[in-house]
Amino acid sequence: MASLTKKWLSFQLLVTSVLVFSWAGLGWAHSKQETTVPANNAILKEAPAELVLNFDKPMRITKLALTDQAGKDYEVQRTDQMKHVLKLVAQLDPVPNGEYKVDWRGLSEDGHPMKGTFSFTVK
Repeated sequence: MASLTKKWLSFQLLVTSVLVFSWAGLGWAHSKQETTVPANNAILKEAPAELVLNFDKPMRITKLALTDQAGKDYEVQRTDQMKHVLKLVAQLDPVPNGEYKVDWRGLSEDGHPMKGTFSFTVK
């Protein structure tokens, strides 16, 4: 009886380990935003000429929006042509001093939807 209990506990431990490592592997498979220019929460002396998003794995960005603290949208000129990229660069017209938020959405190369945001201030 003790041998059967020991085998059952060993089996449960094996199943639990497989499930834990499987879930961990799924998390590692998705792309993530690595860095941005400007950096999140940056305080800039002059407006940036471009926005840059760097990813650890290819991403197809489906939405990129720049808004100020009042909710006004600003145009961004993308250069990625909606392709999967590791680095997305978007040109900006000069923006006035203020607080800005960048929202993005996209699909990782494995098809999972991703999204993110970062902010910066021009003083």
